[in-house]
Amino acid sequence: MKHEAISAPSAANARIRQEHLTRILSGVLSAVIGILALAVSLPLRPSTIDWATRLALILPGGLGFYYFLTRRLRQRAAIRQAPFPDQWRKILEQEVPFYQTLNPAEQQRFREEVHIFLQEKRITGIRTTIDDTVKLLVAASAIIPIFGFPGWEWDQIREILIYPHSFNDHYQTEHRADASILGMVGSGAMTRMMILSKPELLQGFRQPQDRHNVGIHEFTHLLDKSDGVVDGIPEVALPARAIKPWLELVRREMENIRQGHSDINPYGLTNEAEFFAVAAEYFFEHPEKMHQHHPCLYDMLRKIFRQDPQSRLSRAISDMFTL
Repeated sequence: MKHEAISAPSAANARIRQEHLTRILSGVLSAVIGILALAVSLPLRPSTIDWATRLALILPGGLGFYYFLTRRLRQRAAIRQAPFPDQWRKILEQEVPFYQTLNPAEQQRFREEVHIFLQEKRITGIRTTIDDTVKLLVAASAIIPIFGFPGWEWDQIREILIYPHSFNDHYQTEHRADASILGMVGSGAMTRMMILSKPELLQGFRQPQDRHNVGIHEFTHLLDKSDGVVDGIPEVALPARAIKPWLELVRREMENIRQGHSDINPYGLTNEAEFFAVAAEYFFEHPEKMHQHHPCLYDMLRKIFRQDPQSRLSRAISDMFTL
């Protein structure tokens, strides 16, 4: 499996190629439907008027269908061209350590993806207020795990609910002894929704050295779910031949936790899915420490996420001292 970190120019080129392919496929589909509609509607021996009438009706319909299929591309292009508010930029610079390690071209791409996410997804406070900081931290949580996947679509989610505290299985939060859940990817009636505890979201970014970040944790679950099930096997990033080695590595690391020989969050012992999520928190929050203490796990996660945050951090520190 050879998934290396993607540079900013490569990411931009990949996105452009993907958008170009989408336009081509949309055009082909629109043309095929138009041809079929023309063939079905024409009489056996069409006259010139028959041809002209059908074409006059079908061509606008075909163009309209093409514009319908490519509307998201145009909307996103407009968002990328729109100014990114200075106050938002300052929040990213102050609150998101991951953003601080990016080079200028990567930061530009990160801002674009954050802007698109905020335009396309709802972020709703439940019995609590939300400000730009909360919204930007939610968006950053979404972009960090998939930053190595240019053009990624978060179709699995449409709304993120922000709770004032932790909550229980029934989504109750006030004065509950069993309100211990910090974040959740919804299912059933809550499908395509996510719940995050506001205090935990803020703390996750303000205390990166603790290797806990509920936003990254839950969006990693959502990435895991992109193949239809949350099972700790992100098939979108793992070729079939790599699944067995990944699971073997996960189980070795889980056994080290059981034996008290690991600094990985013991919550990862819950199951393989939770291990993947807490390992992702560690990978993005404290990459240099994971690289030192868990080199095999770090290398596998580097391939899965197509990112190398430890090298990125080292480069950022080096650049800071050479200014």
